[in-house]
Amino acid sequence: MNQNDTIKEVALVVNGEFPKKPSILEKIKESKVIIATDGAANLLSQHGINPHYVIGDLDSINDDNNYNIIEISDQSKTDLEKALDWCIDNNYLNLSIFGMSGKSEDHFLGNFFTINEFVENINFVIYTDYSTITPCVGKNEFDSFFGQTVSLITLQNNSIVSSENLEYALDSYELVPSSRAIRNKSLGKSFTIECSESLMVFQSKE
Repeated sequence: MNQNDTIKEVALVVNGEFPKKPSILEKIKESKVIIATDGAANLLSQHGINPHYVIGDLDSINDDNNYNIIEISDQSKTDLEKALDWCIDNNYLNLSIFGMSGKSEDHFLGNFFTINEFVENINFVIYTDYSTITPCVGKNEFDSFFGQTVSLITLQNNSIVSSENLEYALDSYELVPSSRAIRNKSLGKSFTIECSESLMVFQSKE
């Protein structure tokens, strides 16, 4: 399976650092369904984008905006968790995610733990101004370009990882949560990652 073959027509915008690059903003605008977690609706509105749904406990949203509100007040879950649960319930299983990084560091890290919990139920591609981040489990081929920086980060212990067409090849490498598999380089138009446990594949924009 080539991860880039999956059509992502649903944008989920999280209340992190809002993208600045026009190409990323265009991806949001072109989505058939736009979902915002709570305060992210304010950021979308500032850029002239109206989300179809706003999900969360509504503690950050501006009262003067008229949105299709889905209020979920469960304080044991983050707004991202609530949104992903709702997406599963409504069969939105292919998501492009924006605004994951930046702002509060604990939320940034927490978002990745949350994504890691949902990788078996939802296909994700995460877009920032700097990287494309794709959860990966099993064997996947990724579109690339020569010299692209590729980093692999796992949140699992003892993930066995192999790669094809990266400068520093991995051959049944035992990867643990660490910096041991970051700043690799792609050798061409694609590369392949095979892993026993879920990990995050970071691909640089340039």
